[in-house]
Amino acid sequence: MSARIAYLCADPGIPPDSSKGASVHFRSMAAAMADAGAELDVFMTRNGSVDGFLPHRAQVVPTPRAAGIAGEVMQLAHSQAVFTAMEQNGPHAAVYERLSLFSGAGLAYARHHGLPYVVEVNAPLWIEAKQFRSLHLAATAEALCLDTLRGADAVFAVSAELAKLLIDAGAPHDSVHVLGNGAHVEDFERAAPMPRPTQLQGKPVIMFVGSLKPWHGIGFLLEGFAALRQRRACGLWVIGDGPARAEVEAMAAQMPDDVVYEGPVEHETMGSYLAAADAICAPYPSAAPGYFSPLKVVEGLAARKPLIGSRVPCVLGELGGEDLPGLFDADSIEGFVAAAERVLDNPRAALASERLVQNLDWRQKARIVLPWLQPREKPTEEPRAV
Repeated sequence: MSARIAYLCADPGIPPDSSKGASVHFRSMAAAMADAGAELDVFMTRNGSVDGFLPHRAQVVPTPRAAGIAGEVMQLAHSQAVFTAMEQNGPHAAVYERLSLFSGAGLAYARHHGLPYVVEVNAPLWIEAKQFRSLHLAATAEALCLDTLRGADAVFAVSAELAKLLIDAGAPHDSVHVLGNGAHVEDFERAAPMPRPTQLQGKPVIMFVGSLKPWHGIGFLLEGFAALRQRRACGLWVIGDGPARAEVEAMAAQMPDDVVYEGPVEHETMGSYLAAADAICAPYPSAAPGYFSPLKVVEGLAARKPLIGSRVPCVLGELGGEDLPGLFDADSIEGFVAAAERVLDNPRAALASERLVQNLDWRQKARIVLPWLQPREKPTEEPRAV
């Protein structure tokens, strides 16, 4: 490309250098675009090191922060500073934005300069904020998000369930496509295993990676593992942090020879942790939102590990229709135990296909996105549309 792409995340909750899934996703797509030969100007609004975006240019345009409605007004007003930063670093060939609440700079800049504008959507932000946090300017937030989606040349939703939700909310059907989470497959393939904790050596080990939240099924997993352990020797290795941490620590204290709580780890080490496991687990309950695209599932498959996962949309959506032996009906302890035993008895038979794994690679996803950022007619070959 003759000019750089403006690559924007105006969410003040997403640091440039964090190991949280949103930060990893944003950096990973940038790296994949670099592999494809694209040059980016990265703009973020949460303070942190931008070294992880090299060789791209990157900067933080920090959002003033405050609690309550004052913070939301500050986010709205901050669009001017982001717009100015983009102007000062131009010209650009296109704009790629991760959808954020109260962000109007990306669409305004693209339309002001007549540039292709692509939006990545990872959650129905205006709905999540009302349900799980606080949102004072709810109607404003929703209207601005929908204006952004309607004004985009292409909208890439992280799951089919989310794509349907966006269309129902008013996004143009023909503009919405599905592009799930990804992984740098080669990095996970080549990762050397982390040494296992002493108490987990000499037995098959199931690993859970992710935030310890109720809708990620951690409570169910602890109950299911206790039932599985009554039938066979095995271990459980939990990596992450969150509201259910005390439950995991209590289980580790009750079963010190079989359960290890690792806590949160740097994402750069995740491949080595996954390489040390025999299987990964995604035990989502039936009530889990269907629009998720679980990074732990994608990275576990990239690490060539069998999956023990519940049959819910956010898990099945990552499998491309493959019916793996480790799947079980959500909320069923008996189903979990049976699936785990199938996997541990024959782990090779429980692996995802090579085709599925390669389609998860970030470089493949960048190849889908980049044609939409070219200053020409829309691509004729589109990703999965809804």
